[in-house]
Amino acid sequence: MAFPFWRLYWNRSGQAKVVYNKTIYLEPDKILLIPPNTPFASDIEETTVAADQPYSLRGGRVENREMEEEMTLKGIVLHLFVHFTLGYPFDTISPDIFVFDMKPSQELLINSITRQQMEGQVKFNQGGSLELYSLLFSLLHLLPSNVWKNRNLDRRIINGIRYMEQNIRKILISNQTLSQEGGMSVNAYARLFKDQTGLSPRRYLSRMRVEKACNLLHHSELTIEQIAAACGFTDRYYFTRVFTQTMLTSPGAYRKNSVLGS
Repeated sequence: MAFPFWRLYWNRSGQAKVVYNKTIYLEPDKILLIPPNTPFASDIEETTVAADQPYSLRGGRVENREMEEEMTLKGIVLHLFVHFTLGYPFDTISPDIFVFDMKPSQELLINSITRQQMEGQVKFNQGGSLELYSLLFSLLHLLPSNVWKNRNLDRRIINGIRYMEQNIRKILISNQTLSQEGGMSVNAYARLFKDQTGLSPRRYLSRMRVEKACNLLHHSELTIEQIAAACGFTDRYYFTRVFTQTMLTSPGAYRKNSVLGS
């Protein structure tokens, strides 16, 4: 399944793997960075968990290093993940999975971040936030320059996209409004928009609404009705129809499956 946000993966042990064109194992000395909309799958290799124990995937907080060590010895896969977005143009990277050898400085950052999580910090303080940003940027700047795309859009199209982002709760965002943002006629703006993005303004906005909905389904406890309203859909029924046409699964099924991270 693909998700419209970046993912950073790091595992304390090496039994887990992700698959996208090839199989990549999550080793303690590797960090994975997965761009938005990369359709990958994840799985767990054989572990030392007893054969008569039920197999399950579930989240939870590791409370201290002793608990971490005990769970590792039992074959439980300990998984650190960070989900984030960067906005245009950095979320337009081509789908892929990037594997980095963990540097000593990154190991220090991960140890500090996981320590704060063990201490039960729901939100990072200023220092913790800076550590998290440092970790992310230390990886992002290592990406090869040829992976980025759509970085040279016309300024008038960029203005329209930013207007969509800032007003996504609005039910009606017309081509006329967007063309006014670009200082062009409606027809000329629509043609330029499609030439630059490959989608009509209406289709682009619809995709943006669905991507925001994916994020809320995965990271919030909002109801389907609340998510529909937050993303500019008239009601949950129209939202469900558009979401299902785009993602090939219903909002409810997407939320259920995304818990497993697959």
